[in-house]
Amino acid sequence: MAPALHDNVSRVKRINRLGITTFVGLRSADVVLQYGLLHWGWGAKLIESFGGHPLPRNQVVSTLTEQLLPYHSIVLLMAVGSSLKQIITMLAVSEQDTPPSSALVIALFNTVFNFINTVFSLWEYTSKAPAHTDPIIPGWSQSSLTVALYMAGILTELVSELQRTYFKKQLANSGKPYANGLFSLARHINYGGYTIWRAMYALYCGGWPWGLTVFSFFFYDFATRGVPVLDIYLTERYGEQWKDIKLRVPYRLIPGVY
Repeated sequence: MAPALHDNVSRVKRINRLGITTFVGLRSADVVLQYGLLHWGWGAKLIESFGGHPLPRNQVVSTLTEQLLPYHSIVLLMAVGSSLKQIITMLAVSEQDTPPSSALVIALFNTVFNFINTVFSLWEYTSKAPAHTDPIIPGWSQSSLTVALYMAGILTELVSELQRTYFKKQLANSGKPYANGLFSLARHINYGGYTIWRAMYALYCGGWPWGLTVFSFFFYDFATRGVPVLDIYLTERYGEQWKDIKLRVPYRLIPGVY
């Protein structure tokens, strides 16, 4: 008999202020950590402590302005975007009970991925930073598609969840499942958006091997655990209404792909 699939999300609807505060505090602290790794040299020292070779500081921080150069500024902005998106979700979207222990695990899980991304962006062996100190990156358009897909993924996740939240707050929609807006393109398009922006963030920092690894990890987890678990929950809650949505919206995570 196959083991029961684990649901990482509590389905109990309750405001847990201590859990919310813990989550928001930790996701905010993550931005400081990533800045320290980049600007204050924490990442370079860590790489050196393991016998690696970090990028020279003048390829990370401008010698004239002491500001992060464009490539690493974008790395930091990706970290900021991840934290900001998740804080907005926690404050404006989430209805589930989030005890401090769960808030801690979820926040640290995301920080670990951001931490690895930042370190890879500083390590000579994996960094995609240009090997020069010009304040403008020649040929930076090579990375523009990665950045654009990151933005598309994170906005898809955020906007879809806000659309669903707005729908649920209308009294006329009480007891109805939501499959309009972006959710009309894929039943769990927020998960698909998360998978895409996580993969693009990793690709931008560490190259194709790391980007593909991250994409495969999240796509596999959602396809084999997250989506099936949620499908069981929604079927039990909405019955025939959810079955009709599955017929109308065939894609699960990414429109046209899966």
